[in-house]
Amino acid sequence: MKKREFNRRELRGLAIVAKGGMIRKLSEGNYLVRSSDLEHWYKVFWNNKDWHCECEDFKERQKPCKHIFAVLFLGRLPYIMMANYQAEGIKCPICRSSNIIRKGFDYNKGFTTQRYLCKGCGYKFSDKGNARGLKGNPTLLIVAADLFFKGLSYRAIEDHLKKVYAADISYPTLCRWTHRFIRLLKTLEREIVMERGIWHVDETEIKVAGNPYYVWNVIDEETRILLATILTYGRTAEEAEGVLNEALKNARAKPSKVVTDGLASYKLALKNKFGEDVEHVSRVRLSGLQNNNIVERVHQTIKERIEACRRLNNSESVKELLEGLRLYYNFLRPHSAFGRKSPYESLKAKKVLQT
Repeated sequence: MKKREFNRRELRGLAIVAKGGMIRKLSEGNYLVRSSDLEHWYKVFWNNKDWHCECEDFKERQKPCKHIFAVLFLGRLPYIMMANYQAEGIKCPICRSSNIIRKGFDYNKGFTTQRYLCKGCGYKFSDKGNARGLKGNPTLLIVAADLFFKGLSYRAIEDHLKKVYAADISYPTLCRWTHRFIRLLKTLEREIVMERGIWHVDETEIKVAGNPYYVWNVIDEETRILLATILTYGRTAEEAEGVLNEALKNARAKPSKVVTDGLASYKLALKNKFGEDVEHVSRVRLSGLQNNNIVERVHQTIKERIEACRRLNNSESVKELLEGLRLYYNFLRPHSAFGRKSPYESLKAKKVLQT
C-alpha cells in the first residue's frame, strides 16, 4: 500500500488553516485553536522543548494533534507561498534526485522545518536549506532581506510582515536579521570557484554626507557574478588596484581579459597587478561591439537602492550597504538572462550538469 503524503491529523490541521479565523495568536509560542464544532478553543503552546495542546487527543497520545499541526502549517505559510510561486520540485541537494519523501518535522518555537529523505542516495535534509544556523523563520528572513535591498526601510518591512504574514517582528530585529543574513551569504560565497573569464570594471560617483565618492564594480561577463563593489574617495591607480585585489580574492582566479573605460588609473593598476598576463580592453563605448553595458546596468541597480536612503551619513555604513547589495545581487536577485535565477543559482546548476 502506498503511503499517504499527509497523515490524517496533518490533513485536518491543514483544513483548520484553510477555513480561516480558526487560529488566534496570543503571543510568540502561544495560540488558541478553535474546535471543529466551534464550541471550544484549545490552547496550543511551546514549552521550551516541543508543542503541547490542551485537547483530549494530545493528552491521550502525547503526540502532535490536528490543532498543533494547524499552528505548524500556519507558521509555514510563508514558505509554502514562496515554494508555490517558484513552482520548483524539491530535489536532493546532494544527488539532485526528485525521488524524495517527507520524514516529519523538526520542531521549534519560531519555525518548523519539514524533514526529507532522498530515496536515491539516502541523504536526509530539511527545507531550511542554506538558512540553517539562523534563528527564526528563515523564509521571513529572506523576505525581509529581499525587501530591504529592494529599497524598503526596516519600519516599512515591519509593517509589511505584520499585515501579510501576521508576524510581529520589530525593526531592530529586522536589522539584526539582515546583518546575520549578509554574514551567511558571505560564507556561501566561499563555494564559488570562477574560471578565467572576462571582467568588466567601471566606477560611478555618489554623494556621501554631501561629498563625492566613487563606487567601483567588477563583474564577470559569463556568470554575471559581481566580484567586487568598493567605495573609495578618489580614482587613483592605487585605489583601482585595490578594487582588482578584492575581485581576485573573491574569484580566486585571474581574468583572461579586463574591459574598462579610458580612465588612466586602470592601465597602471592592471600592469602592476597582472603584468602582461591579462589583456586590457579600454576606451570602450556603450554602442560598440565591445562595451561595458553589463557593469553600467549594475551601477543603475545600486544607485536605485542608494537613492532610497534618506541620507548617506558616513562611508562605513555605505560600505556595509554596498557589500550587502553585492551579495544580494549574486545570491537572491533574479536575472532575466538566467531564466529568473540568480547568478549563483545559475552557476551552481551549470556545475551540477557538468558533473
